[in-house]
Amino acid sequence: MFFRSAALLICLCLLAGCGARTVAVIDDKGFAEMSRRMPEEMRARKLLTKDGDYLSRLDFESRPYGDILFATLSPDFLFDDTGGHVYFGETFRATRTPTSRVSLRENGFTLRHPTQTVTLSMLGVLDWDDDGTDEWLAACRVEPLRGSRVRTYYILIPPPARAGQPLKASVAALYECYGLACTMYVNKALALHGEGNDPATPATPVQDSVPGLQQVTEPPSARKADGEAALEEHSL
Repeated sequence: MFFRSAALLICLCLLAGCGARTVAVIDDKGFAEMSRRMPEEMRARKLLTKDGDYLSRLDFESRPYGDILFATLSPDFLFDDTGGHVYFGETFRATRTPTSRVSLRENGFTLRHPTQTVTLSMLGVLDWDDDGTDEWLAACRVEPLRGSRVRTYYILIPPPARAGQPLKASVAALYECYGLACTMYVNKALALHGEGNDPATPATPVQDSVPGLQQVTEPPSARKADGEAALEEHSL
């Protein structure tokens, strides 16, 4: 049985143009949207196949991500125009005011403040840096009550080792829009291309420089592979 599963896994990888690592996708729509915004970077990190598909990991346990992240995740990764922190609370729950409104979901939450709305959605579990360690991947969309700038932070969160452990996120990428004009910024980008990019630019925090500027592009059409094993191939 083991050899049959292993052979099937190898066949799937060959069909997918492997290289690609498996991803436990929780929000199909959100993960596909992120991949369309930076397909070359996702391929460079082996999170998409050369055809623009991802290999789905089936053997992972779902958790109440919305409750966990609202109660324990620090908002320190959010920043203003000067690079300063937006909130002073230690967690998103601690940033609430008497006029704030919260909507909790299984895989995220929406926090409405008088000045802006923060919507956080858990996208998946993956090994972003190919270092053998999984991170939680989430999207945090910040919409101001006034003004046209909307930011979506794609963040990486080390999974908690114990219940209630405080969590801190790092910014993997930032999608920033002023009206209809949108730009993707990638922190420590592996795929550097596009106008205005210098491959010699050192990897620095995304709020300090733009080492991986990447315009929005659509991925190529993808195909699905047949068969089942410890993974499945999904088209975005």
